[in-house]
Amino acid sequence: MRVHLIGCEGAGMKWMADHYRGKGYEVSGSDILLGPSDPGRVKGADLVVYSAAVPESDPERRAAKAAGIKQISRAEALAAAAAVIGKCIAVAGTHGKTTTACMLGEILRAYDPAVFFGGTYRGERGRANGDILIAEACEYRRGFLYMSPDIAVVLNAELDHTDCYSSSADVVRAFAAFVARSEDAVIPDAFTGAFVPRSHAVAVGRTGSYACIDCVPRGTGSDIALKTPEGVRRFRLGVPGRHNAENAAFAVAAARIFGAHWQEIAEGLERFTGVDRRLQLVGSVRGAAVYSDYAHHPSELAASLSAYRDMGYERVLAVFQPHTHERLGAFLDGFAEVLSRCDSVILPVFRARGTDEGACSEDLARRITEKGGRSVALGMPEAAAYIKENAPVYGAIAVTGAGDNERLLPYILDRLPSDG
Repeated sequence: MRVHLIGCEGAGMKWMADHYRGKGYEVSGSDILLGPSDPGRVKGADLVVYSAAVPESDPERRAAKAAGIKQISRAEALAAAAAVIGKCIAVAGTHGKTTTACMLGEILRAYDPAVFFGGTYRGERGRANGDILIAEACEYRRGFLYMSPDIAVVLNAELDHTDCYSSSADVVRAFAAFVARSEDAVIPDAFTGAFVPRSHAVAVGRTGSYACIDCVPRGTGSDIALKTPEGVRRFRLGVPGRHNAENAAFAVAAARIFGAHWQEIAEGLERFTGVDRRLQLVGSVRGAAVYSDYAHHPSELAASLSAYRDMGYERVLAVFQPHTHERLGAFLDGFAEVLSRCDSVILPVFRARGTDEGACSEDLARRITEKGGRSVALGMPEAAAYIKENAPVYGAIAVTGAGDNERLLPYILDRLPSDG
């Protein structure tokens, strides 16, 4: 059997390729990053899997339809993989799902898990086959509703994908439907009333069964205390930030439902050192530490900036790349409010999909200035020069966003972390 993947360079699609190869299938692929779409590539395929970014009008998808080749989305393919593997823990949420899925992968390492997530952890993209599946479940276009996990974890639920959700209430309804498809669930205490009532749902938060009650910075990690049904438990966490300590509370709750021992949980949390592009130290420039971070929502930016303060950085320069004009327009005030708390360089908008309708980088820089912050909108070459010139006055420089802003790093870094 041959499977053809359209959009094969995405992290989730690379995982699917590994999964299919592990099952003995022949795998081919295409991606706009590798060259233009070619209808001839689907000839002879038995199944076509496409990423969420690939429209129905794509030439390869049209060719597959004309040839009668079955097509499924990456979300459907993941749900099918979960059914094949068996036991599944699916982690959803507007923020933190990649980190929490990888955290669970470390905690449950002894149970030989396959781990699916949208990124890389320690340079790897996750194990594609195992005895259980720990999966990041994305709400984009309600893709997570194809899954029926044994344990559903919902970390939070905010409006993020404005192109497919009309309101915050619409988002919460989708997450409620996701929880309803599970056998067991871990949910935020604040949303308990919004979800389908289930006697086996475990709540996390101030009024829940689990909660983060203390988080003390310790170098690049944290010492945390969690409230649990069995009393307060203290752990060493290998990543900084209060938001990561709260992610850990959800991971611990899910691990206990699964049946993990406390020692396995403690060892896994300490081993976990963070996902690539999540508060990732990548080097330095003229004495300032340089971090790569995926934050691309106002709440995520606020959490990251708080973590930098916790790590002892007094002055932070945020180098932020907005993700689509439409999205920037929807969250313009939220971004401006957060970024007015530090100095910022705003890069050109990354156009992942959609149109140019919405806001531009200059709009955000102006709004930040109106709120009392210091901001400048620059192109990539100008931003690199600005960063190198001004780096000495900052403790940390945060290259932030979900686009291609990592292209800046080779032009600004003096040395990598491994250089000593």
